[in-house]
Amino acid sequence: MGDPATVIDQYRRYVQDGRLEISEVMASELSDLLLAKKGRTLEEQGHLVTSLRDLASIHEIRTKWKESRAASGMLVKARKRYVKLLKKNNLADAAKEAALKEADDEVLRGRVRAHEGALRNALGHYKRARHIQPGLIEAAFRPLDGHERIKSTLKGSGKSGLVLAKTLAAAGPVTKVGGSFELHPDGAVIQPLEPLISDISRWLGVELGLPAKSAVALGNALKEIQRQMVAIEEGEQAANSRLQSAIDSLEPSMDYHTYSGG
Repeated sequence: MGDPATVIDQYRRYVQDGRLEISEVMASELSDLLLAKKGRTLEEQGHLVTSLRDLASIHEIRTKWKESRAASGMLVKARKRYVKLLKKNNLADAAKEAALKEADDEVLRGRVRAHEGALRNALGHYKRARHIQPGLIEAAFRPLDGHERIKSTLKGSGKSGLVLAKTLAAAGPVTKVGGSFELHPDGAVIQPLEPLISDISRWLGVELGLPAKSAVALGNALKEIQRQMVAIEEGEQAANSRLQSAIDSLEPSMDYHTYSGG
């Protein structure tokens, strides 16, 4: 089939172009070839992890839930072996980074199980993701999404609501990048805010029955996010507070001209 890295680049371009069928075939064939090879090198194991992760994502996009679940299951074993190989080769930082990606993988597995109607399994995957990366916001809001999707109610999801409120509060200041509002939690992927705000507003509706304690906590978290968005728009808060703080810390504490003339 050719160099795995080249194949991965090619089918990823197909995904970007919307050619999902051919990208699925290529990712599947590459994964099968690498799985069949005994004594895979460190690099080959890394390519296997990438191809299986991409294959699971492509299947999800194509709503092929069973196939995505199968690819994700194989990914679990491949990722564990890859982490061990990295450690064996004294690549501790790379091993840590590879291990942390399990959180995003578990969220994908949870989404797929939710689409299949298996709420308990989905919640288990989201819980595992939060254990690995406590700041991962998607792992915190997907349980509510799953309850709504499968049960059409948020009754019994009070704990999930509290977890989401706590995760949002710990995510740091709201930022605005390229016209979009986001949260940048430490050690986790960026979370766009516009669609999440829409979801939270709906979940707070009385008709969905979110328990009162959770509704209050989540409502307060939403109000704080919206307050910061308004403050950014009105120039009262930096669009990127963390970046501004870093810039401010680089400014000299003494004026150069005063020092040189002193």
